[in-house]
Amino acid sequence: MKGLYHWIRFCLQFGYAGFHKTIENACSQRQNKKQKCASVSKGVANVFLVLVFASLAIGVLSGPTYNVTGYGAKGDGRTDDTQAFMAAWNAACTDSKAGTSVLVPAGKTFLLSAVSFKGPCKSSIHVQIDGTILAPNKTWILNKVHWINFMFIKGLTIAGSGVIDGQGAIWWHCIAQKQCATAPMAFNIGNCMHVQLSGLSFKNSPMMHVTVHDTVGANLTKLRISAPADSPNTDGVHIERSQEVQITHSTIGTGDDCISIGSGTYNLNVSWIDCGPGHGISIGSLGRNGSIAQVEQIHVSSCNFYQTTNGARIKTWQGGRGYAKGISFKNLTMFSARRPIIIDQYYCEHRNNCANKTSAVQVSNVQFDGVAGSSADNEAIVLRCSESTACTGITLANVNITSADPARPATAFCLNAHGKTRGTVIPAVPCLDGR
Repeated sequence: MKGLYHWIRFCLQFGYAGFHKTIENACSQRQNKKQKCASVSKGVANVFLVLVFASLAIGVLSGPTYNVTGYGAKGDGRTDDTQAFMAAWNAACTDSKAGTSVLVPAGKTFLLSAVSFKGPCKSSIHVQIDGTILAPNKTWILNKVHWINFMFIKGLTIAGSGVIDGQGAIWWHCIAQKQCATAPMAFNIGNCMHVQLSGLSFKNSPMMHVTVHDTVGANLTKLRISAPADSPNTDGVHIERSQEVQITHSTIGTGDDCISIGSGTYNLNVSWIDCGPGHGISIGSLGRNGSIAQVEQIHVSSCNFYQTTNGARIKTWQGGRGYAKGISFKNLTMFSARRPIIIDQYYCEHRNNCANKTSAVQVSNVQFDGVAGSSADNEAIVLRCSESTACTGITLANVNITSADPARPATAFCLNAHGKTRGTVIPAVPCLDGR
């Protein structure tokens, strides 16, 4: 196999055309056998192509692979395999060969304690997760806010058919009993560039499932994220202080936001998400404790919401500063979502009677276009904006939301919101100018 590898590598470097030409030149020097030799050259060249594609199929041309079981991981679901994972990661991270990968094989369950996989690495790294990774079924002292952490890596691909199980029930109970103030987030990507995360299933995180922060260029796709509807603060994906991020073709159902978008997020595209149960897709909360928020160019499209407590939501605290602008929610379908469209600038700890303050995050240039379906609450559209800093440039276009209960027609609530409507908008939004 090693000889085949070097032969194919030579052929690839030399190129198909050069390879074929060399054979023809050799044939031309043997005039009496030229026709037969030319025929053979075509046959050999075709074999060359077959070998190349076969080599790609079986991974002969891939870079070095570091299997965690080769570093002592048992994969029995009981033995702590953290050190074996770290050893495999360190070997891969210090390997300068292209195409380096870490393999978490299928058919095994690996128990991991809190762990950080850190760069910078000498080459891009592919982490293939086909097995199950399990968190300890116990609480632990939170000197680390994340369970699995990837940091300071440029060119990181994490993919596979595996499962990341946070076993969060023990933490949810601890929080409910007020014995724990908080819980770890399951899977974090921080301070990275050019990240791909695809194919994995995440379930029952103690708190947020997947978090991305301080990262430039991330593509999250084909993820499956699940936790009970009553599990606290178990957001599916949370993005903060990051830019050029895409989240697509995923199914998310948890006890909090399917996707939450924090301050410092720019150029985020979310599409083809099935959301529910959960709290919808939310920008915020922003401006807590007087903080400065900066969120811009957020685009959510082609998503479905199933019995969520909110649909498309922007939530900010009174007393905050900064802005959330250049936002669009397009082609969304609601299936008995409680508040399909909501801007709430009076978000607070107790949800009711939030104190009015003299400053607020400026919400502007927000478009809701092509939002349709049913609302579980008769108040289907809520635009509750600050007295000190009104919402401006709000556009509702082609909206048709009916009440899931025919006896209670859908309505809209408006406070300090300015903008326009376009096309059919049901229910009517009286504070916006029709055009």
